[in-house]
Amino acid sequence: STEDTGETAAIINTVKAIFGAGGFALPWAFAQGGLALVGSCMVASLAFALESLRMIVKAQDVLVSARLASVEDVSTYAGLTKLAMGNAGDVLCRVMNVVTCFGITVSYLIFIAETCKVVVPAMIGPGLFGAAPTTAAMLQLVAPPMLLLSWLREMSGVNVISAVGTASVGVGMLVTTIAALTSGPLHTASLPAWNFAAFPGFFGTVAFLFFIHFTLFGIQEAMPKREAFYPAAVKAFTAAAAIAGVFGVAGAVGFGPSVASVVVTMLSGPSGIMVQLLLCLNLISTYPIMAQSALRICENVFEGGKPGSLSAPQSIGVRTAFTLGAVYTAANVPNFG
Repeated sequence: STEDTGETAAIINTVKAIFGAGGFALPWAFAQGGLALVGSCMVASLAFALESLRMIVKAQDVLVSARLASVEDVSTYAGLTKLAMGNAGDVLCRVMNVVTCFGITVSYLIFIAETCKVVVPAMIGPGLFGAAPTTAAMLQLVAPPMLLLSWLREMSGVNVISAVGTASVGVGMLVTTIAALTSGPLHTASLPAWNFAAFPGFFGTVAFLFFIHFTLFGIQEAMPKREAFYPAAVKAFTAAAAIAGVFGVAGAVGFGPSVASVVVTMLSGPSGIMVQLLLCLNLISTYPIMAQSALRICENVFEGGKPGSLSAPQSIGVRTAFTLGAVYTAANVPNFG
């Protein structure tokens, strides 16, 4: 059954990793680049992502079956990188991985804090944080749950969190889609089919949905039957692509060429506040999946060549430093987001 193989949890966790804040920029991407061009790019990115993931899984199988590595050796992104590319490639990929995850973490924090600056006064009034809260004040609100989530070392511990996050994405997209399609006349005629000039602007939004391979090793590792991982990933990627395509087209057609780069800002009233809160919940629940590979790499630095030798307090210290460093950067580096 899917429960015995861990497929259901893997699908939920993978969908959660795919849909971060970028998914809510898809209506803008379709409106800018054109329905046909962006749709084609999405299909091409999906195909490339699945083929490269198949190659990664095949590389793991070949190394283990040839007894060149153990299952544990290839169970992390950094571990497979070292075996495949040697020491120089290993160091380069580790650095790029940590920098990428750190930057994403900072961007998540900024996005959540900026959203809270609008949502919190609307929900609780101006009493506690004032009528116009600062980003720094909202980061103090966001930092504790992010910190606690960073301490999770086992992917099995985030299954419930991922399910909540995936549900929040689904509800947020549904509410936004209904609002777009009922906001007035549809803008099908005013949207381009192809706009190659907009390609540099929208491609990152489309591609980053699927180019998340460094986050997937922990999901695979948590499965009772690792051979079920790739079929589960195919289902998750395909379902996410279908949902993303429908959501992007509906938002572009409903709101038209003037749709905002983050579509939830087009919503007003209680529904707008609810969707923005759901998006924040989504990003917070994504963090332990997205940052896991970078956090493990940071831990490896202090293990002295002995994987798994770091004690729980030391691990918490490393993960706390990473997260608080991201909070400090979000609060003090202008325009980072």
